[in-house]
Amino acid sequence: MKKSLSSISWDVSEETYRADPALSYSTLAKFERGGFNELGKLFDKVESPSLTFGSAVDSLITGGEAEFNERFIVAEFPSISDNLIQITKTLHARYGESHRSVDTISDSILAEVGKECDFYANDKYANYRVKLIKENCNEFYSLLYLSTGKTILDTQTYSDVLNAVEALKISENTREYFNGNDPFTPEIEMLYQLKFKATLNGIDYRCMFDGLKVDHINKTIQPIDLKTSFKKEWDFYKSFIEWNYQIQNRLYYRILLDNIKRDEYFKDFKILPYKDIVVNRYSLTPLVWDCDFTFAVGSLAFGANSQIIMRDPEVIGKELHHYLTNSPRVPIGVYINKGNDLRTWMNKII
Repeated sequence: MKKSLSSISWDVSEETYRADPALSYSTLAKFERGGFNELGKLFDKVESPSLTFGSAVDSLITGGEAEFNERFIVAEFPSISDNLIQITKTLHARYGESHRSVDTISDSILAEVGKECDFYANDKYANYRVKLIKENCNEFYSLLYLSTGKTILDTQTYSDVLNAVEALKISENTREYFNGNDPFTPEIEMLYQLKFKATLNGIDYRCMFDGLKVDHINKTIQPIDLKTSFKKEWDFYKSFIEWNYQIQNRLYYRILLDNIKRDEYFKDFKILPYKDIVVNRYSLTPLVWDCDFTFAVGSLAFGANSQIIMRDPEVIGKELHHYLTNSPRVPIGVYINKGNDLRTWMNKII
């Protein structure tokens, strides 16, 4: 009897998923980019217009309109600078529960937050700083207050989100992944946002798939990941390097494999190499990129001279787990009580 892959997934809310201490792609990738020096910032929330756009597209196309409406609200932003937007968001995050408007927040707090956000940071401009914040931030603050718990999208961004979703749904090479299940092919199951956990070599990992195409006749599972890239779709390989997406592809495969091999129905299914699907909000030319090294183990080398080294996800995970568990004062391989060899460390530079 046919069995849905969702039945063996980790069925929790996204809030529970995000709060779980198991290591994820985003944590591993951030650590791999920043190294030991960034450990203190590893779990800081990161926001940017590009991330907001990507989350909105992902939410609408894989989570559906109901999920999108739970997470986002469409409204027109007041015309203020990025600095003032940052100040307003900071004020709302800290004082939104006790203050309905900027006017009720003390001048000393406004001056402090403005300085923190590098807005006329010189102390001789403190009064002018406060004056500008009061004059310009009230409207946006009120909008944030009314939309508590949701992310605000301006109307142009929302229009771009709709265009990207439409492009993905009608493009010949991507539409099969984003139009849900076809009642005329019940043996093919398209699933979105399934979550899984696995313990690999003693370390806990978690993942959430954008999409999984399950073929119950041929016993295959096709994982896909949707990327909204600032770069054009044909330059995605550059983004792949920049954000180290190999960690995601290889780690997610191993987590999924660990789950299906322990299930009587799915243990004989074959997981296919990852497909990364990318769309740019302006060029709207969705492309599919195949990852033929999804199943590879160990470090990978790319580039004309093999100068781009990508470490195995579990090697990164083991190192990060050590740091998070033991909180050492210096990185692995650096000595406090004896000399350190310059040549060894200089030769590590790629």
